[in-house]
Amino acid sequence: MIITNQEYKKFTLPIEKKSHDGLDRLVHLGMGKVYKKIILRKRLNEIAKNIYNNSKQHAMLSDEELTKIILKYKRMYKLSKIDDEGIYDSISSICEVCFRIFGYRPYYEQIMGALGQYYGFAIQMLPGEGKTITAAISGVMAGWTGKPCHIITSNDYLASRDAEIMTSFYNGCLLSVGYVVGEMKDEQRIENYKCNVVYATSKELVADFLRDQISDKKINDFDNFIFNKLFNGVSSGKPRVMQGIHTAIVDEADSVLADEALTPLVISESSDNEVLKEAIYCIFELIEKFKNTIHYKVEEEFKDVSLTNEGKILLDNLNEEFPVIWRTYERKTFLLIQALSAKELYINGRDYIIDEENKIVLVDEKTGRLMPGKSLSAGLHQAIEAKEKLELSNPTKTNIKMSFQRFFRLYTKLSGMSGTLQNIENELWSIYELPVIEIPKRIANTYILKPIEIFENIDLKIQAIINEIIEVNKRGQAILVGTTSINESERLSNILKSKGIICTTLNAKHHKEEDQIVAEAGYYKSIVISTNIAGRGTDIKITEEMEKLGGLHVIATQLADSKRVDLQLFGRTSRQGQKGSVKVFLSLDDKLINKKIPKKIFHYLKKNIHKKYIKRISILLYKFSQKSEENKSSKLRLKMLQKDYDFSKKLSFTKTL
Repeated sequence: MIITNQEYKKFTLPIEKKSHDGLDRLVHLGMGKVYKKIILRKRLNEIAKNIYNNSKQHAMLSDEELTKIILKYKRMYKLSKIDDEGIYDSISSICEVCFRIFGYRPYYEQIMGALGQYYGFAIQMLPGEGKTITAAISGVMAGWTGKPCHIITSNDYLASRDAEIMTSFYNGCLLSVGYVVGEMKDEQRIENYKCNVVYATSKELVADFLRDQISDKKINDFDNFIFNKLFNGVSSGKPRVMQGIHTAIVDEADSVLADEALTPLVISESSDNEVLKEAIYCIFELIEKFKNTIHYKVEEEFKDVSLTNEGKILLDNLNEEFPVIWRTYERKTFLLIQALSAKELYINGRDYIIDEENKIVLVDEKTGRLMPGKSLSAGLHQAIEAKEKLELSNPTKTNIKMSFQRFFRLYTKLSGMSGTLQNIENELWSIYELPVIEIPKRIANTYILKPIEIFENIDLKIQAIINEIIEVNKRGQAILVGTTSINESERLSNILKSKGIICTTLNAKHHKEEDQIVAEAGYYKSIVISTNIAGRGTDIKITEEMEKLGGLHVIATQLADSKRVDLQLFGRTSRQGQKGSVKVFLSLDDKLINKKIPKKIFHYLKKNIHKKYIKRISILLYKFSQKSEENKSSKLRLKMLQKDYDFSKKLSFTKTL
């Protein structure tokens, strides 16, 4: 019967929460505000302080006595026979385990954060306040219930790092912990998912969830599984990887639940399509005949290419150049658009790299990390390969897809944390029914934000950044430069090296050295030129000597589409109340502002950028563009959820016919 209960969890899914729009959405937002007030921050603060003080009383217990208490609470959580007082005392015992394992007792702010997560909140804690141990305390309470608990990190590196760091802590709480990362085989994934608490990225969880849905249609429901188990003696088909879903604790919740939620995850499989390959080779022999702005227009903001009337006429005139099967208007237009998209919208060193095996490997725009095994659909991946004159891989066909929003709405218990949940509280409640509560600062931010500088063009900006690096480096201060692409990071690195200045580059091409680079990033005269890899979750430690010199100096080469991403980069310095500084460099040619300003105003600003008041106006326009981009992305996410929800209802209706 125990086996049956365990297997039942794999097949049962909670009912997805209703999607709200119109007047319903406004009412729902009001409910969220009321719910947030039910558990007041002040009340949680007082409870957390009591828990912290009570945990010190556990110091008198022997290891054997503490283990007995831990076992008692584990059983109570498992049987759902625990009240609020029991929850508070159980956290006290967890804090004592932490003290005996790591030599420090969680601060009451961290305890308050764990309580907030237990009650289903997304907690806002500043970078450096100790979210790793906060998530682990919440993970222990969820793990004790015996139901699947997933702690979601923003990348594979953090998933493996946090799980390994916290292994002894979870073991001390009589739990097992595992992690799932991209390169793992199914056998390893199955074993890790059996652990009480599992660390993984949202991409790995959704991918495994979808693969389980299509692994064997014969046992896609529990009734069929039991029938095969009882009457055939074995369960047919490929074993499921996951153990079900119940509790999700999302680290960097703004990134996972908002920023990365725009693109659905697609499970596809390779299929032979020599006809498509032949057509792609053909179109790249013709593509040079088409000129930008004359035959087609490019909208980088929307990743879109459209043909002009001149382009359509030229395409018709080239009709005989296409294979017979591709000569219909729709097919040859599709081919041309994909080829032009590959040429204009996907840049080597920004959107992808070419690895040692001459394969295209995509780069995650948000994290700056490689995405091996991922490919673009509808022939776009093959179009990029043709552009780079590589051997074409087999195209893929879509088997199943799901938005990250719908996936996380399936969890029975959802909570999260981040240092940057500003301006998305309403969105988190509307989509996930996840209220936000702010945890008070233990240590105030102490970094110095220096005046922003803005220049006429990128070359002048780069020169100013180089001068800043040289000047700060002379003082011996450690420097972290945050860039937006592999190409930009390598350009800066090459300029510095040509001037005889030693620096280290951290991007998708050098991700294997990440541990060592981060470990040495706070050293005397250290210079690290990085992409978004050195953003969320990166903990750069500095020495007392470095703090006397001013701490870590962070340089941003432009503002991101979201202010929250900038704050995450700034948060790499002045951790735990240490000294630090931040300097931002902008140019009028930066992507964020370049396409937003009318041409006449843009040219006027360029011509007069040397004037102080024009610089101030330009910076304000830059920030306005960032705010506009944030609002647009938020609206897109809400529309995408509604579209996905409506599609699933239509699909369900079709299946019942």
